[in-house]
Amino acid sequence: MNIKIVIGAIAAVVVIGGGIFFLSGNKHGAPQTLACTDICRQANIACPSLINEDDCNSKCGQLSQEIKEHLQTAATCEELTSRPDLIADLIIPKVAAPESVDKNTTDCEAACGSYVSKCLTLVPNATPALFDEGLVSCMAECAGWNIQKVDCMINAFDCEAMTNVCGL
Repeated sequence: MNIKIVIGAIAAVVVIGGGIFFLSGNKHGAPQTLACTDICRQANIACPSLINEDDCNSKCGQLSQEIKEHLQTAATCEELTSRPDLIADLIIPKVAAPESVDKNTTDCEAACGSYVSKCLTLVPNATPALFDEGLVSCMAECAGWNIQKVDCMINAFDCEAMTNVCGL
């Protein structure tokens, strides 16, 4: 048998096999690179009170694949805030900075009600008096919050998200 034919056949199998692997993608379930504009648009649609699409796009190139996947798959603010460690650098930077924005008492009541139910209920042996005191204190603080922080508090998944994401 001619050695050149055997080597040529082996080379052809390697080239064809490599081409098929390259074209079919990674078979180990590794996610494909997601387009930043689509990721940020989806995150903004899911939670416009937390994620600004333009800010997200400007930071997107530096994000890990895990963060991109989280932003892409989250359908609500609750899902986004379920991993505050992933989105802390992407939330609207003005959340912690008070500004004069018209908000009604109902918004603060919802935000503070969320705070009481998600944070104060974690206190061992909490009493109704503690809940009432916490609600009154929160309402006083809420007067200085901007609308983004109020929305963040209303939509936060848990107390940890209120602290890490909303800046409580």
